[in-house]
Amino acid sequence: MKALNNLLFVASFFCMSALMIALSGCTKPEKKEPPPATRQQSQQPAPSTPPPSFNRSASVSVDFDNAALSEVAQFVTHQTGKGFILNGSGDKTVSWIEYNIPREKILDSFAATLTAAGLVMKPTTTDRKVFTVDKAEDLQVPYKLNFATSSRGTFFLLGQSVYSREQFPFPVSRDGGHWYAMIPKSLADSLLSPPVK
Repeated sequence: MKALNNLLFVASFFCMSALMIALSGCTKPEKKEPPPATRQQSQQPAPSTPPPSFNRSASVSVDFDNAALSEVAQFVTHQTGKGFILNGSGDKTVSWIEYNIPREKILDSFAATLTAAGLVMKPTTTDRKVFTVDKAEDLQVPYKLNFATSSRGTFFLLGQSVYSREQFPFPVSRDGGHWYAMIPKSLADSLLSPPVK
């Protein structure tokens, strides 16, 4: 009986094998095309940022040789989004030749170029989006101010003009009960000199 069971098991194994071989010859095999190399590349996601070799905004090179300040300021405005009020110095020529300036340092480099040309750049707004470009003044010195305080505010006398604290054209500070302004030395000298008769 045990031999019969073994014989039936082997016979069923051969029958199943023959059936599998017969069925595999009847069905069409699936076509599996290997994907071409170009298809694989198109399925890859595009990089979110271009490679550094193509990133032209990473640094900027400038080559202004005796160029009009208005032209240079326009370039800096285009690169940084900052505005400039040239106060009559737009025709002045400046030279600025520098390579591979990081974009965040363009404004600082421009300010250094202006200083070398005898100009100074000052912010006109607290958000530092607009700057004035003026002729550099001479040395700043402290000047003791005559002042008056009332319910309307504090007022300063400079020469023959009276200014409110908010409209005073120079930085002021208070020390020991007195107000002082940092003004150009040439202006201080003219205010301290005796009047000409």
